Amino acid sequence: MKVAVEETGPCRKLLKVEFAADEVQKEYDESLEVYAKHGRVKGFRPGRAPREMIRRQYDKQILEGLKDHLLAKGYQQAMKEHSFEPIAEMDLQASELKADQPFSFSVTLDVEPSFELPVYKGLDVEARNVEISDDAVTQAVDHYLENTGKYEDVTEARPVQMNDMVAVDYTATVDGQPMAEVSEKAKSLAEGRDFWVIVNEEYSFLPGFGPQLAGLKVGESKDVSVAFDAQAPIEELRGRTAVFATTVKQIRARAKPAMDAKLFESLNVKDEAEMREMFRGMLSREAEAQERSRRRSQLIDALMKGAALDIPESQAQSESHRIVYEMVEDNARRGVPEQEIRENIGKITESAQTAARDRLKLRYLLQRIAREEQIAVNDAEVTALMNAQAARAGARTPREWLQRAKLKEKAVRAAMRQDLLTSKTIDFLMANAKLSGDGAPQAEETEKAEEKA
Repeated sequence: MKVAVEETGPCRKLLKVEFAADEVQKEYDESLEVYAKHGRVKGFRPGRAPREMIRRQYDKQILEGLKDHLLAKGYQQAMKEHSFEPIAEMDLQASELKADQPFSFSVTLDVEPSFELPVYKGLDVEARNVEISDDAVTQAVDHYLENTGKYEDVTEARPVQMNDMVAVDYTATVDGQPMAEVSEKAKSLAEGRDFWVIVNEEYSFLPGFGPQLAGLKVGESKDVSVAFDAQAPIEELRGRTAVFATTVKQIRARAKPAMDAKLFESLNVKDEAEMREMFRGMLSREAEAQERSRRRSQLIDALMKGAALDIPESQAQSESHRIVYEMVEDNARRGVPEQEIRENIGKITESAQTAARDRLKLRYLLQRIAREEQIAVNDAEVTALMNAQAARAGARTPREWLQRAKLKEKAVRAAMRQDLLTSKTIDFLMANAKLSGDGAPQAEETEKAEEKA
């Protein structure tokens, strides 16, 4: 057997393998021997039929199995001689296989990148100290109270404000024609009496309707324009603008609950001071999580900046397609119109291609570092993560969760193992990073010493 490997591009090789006629014949004869012992020929007991009859009856099956065997043998020898790990194969070309003839094949392979690890210990990371100001706590408390307050009638003669709840009467037209005549399906939308609307964009029953009511007083009227996009549920309204002749009839505003014993009891605190400390703790945990995330991002940027490696093209394309799908799904979930997504698919694809290469580059770097530092994930850790995921999903067992989500356990375990390995490796890098700034341990110790002094 002759094996030749040619470099045809970054992470891409052309493998050529040749088997001499005598090698092919030897392998064929060995396979024929197996069929001679176990093959069935009418009129003969197994192992008793003439070899020529066995050959004629089973020649096709022998050659099919022999071809697979020679391909695998060529792969194995190439990997042994040239020390590479194929991750994708393309364009397999093979000669016709006959028992007494040479056999050759060639195949294009994408292989894992070969690269020198950059310095990964002592990476510079800025550590920022997390502090929660009294003003931030006050804002958090006010926000909570505003969101938990009940809507009450506004008795003063003031105009509608953002986040009010407003009762309106309205009649809709499209190009001067009553909406009910434009579409049968729009009848329920065409007219409203004592219809309550929240005056903000997030909860507006139609895009832009609620915010346009701000500034009106009870009894005042306004023509509210609403533009329907190409994805509007009612086909006759798509791409058209409707005018809602609207009159404000009543205003309600959210009243903050009183800062009293009832409120404190609902929050399981004894007084305002303890309530503020509770909110300070919540803000602190959130800020610390954000700071950890920022440090990890800076660490990863520093690691990536010092690394030079190519990415297998087939892998980059596959990952890019996956990211495009994720981005399109995310846009759709956020309510971005399909037409807008289609118009931006070029930008989405370009962004996905860059993200795919960065994601794969980081994956290869972390895998190599994990091997170098003997960082591993055991089965118990994967099982614990599966149990936690099942509990979050409200399932009694991981099996129940997998069945509900229609997931395969083997694939889920493999993905979780990879995620855990990535997390543990980044934790290792962070533990060995060179922290600077007011959030670094040395700076914190100095600050505490100064406070004591």
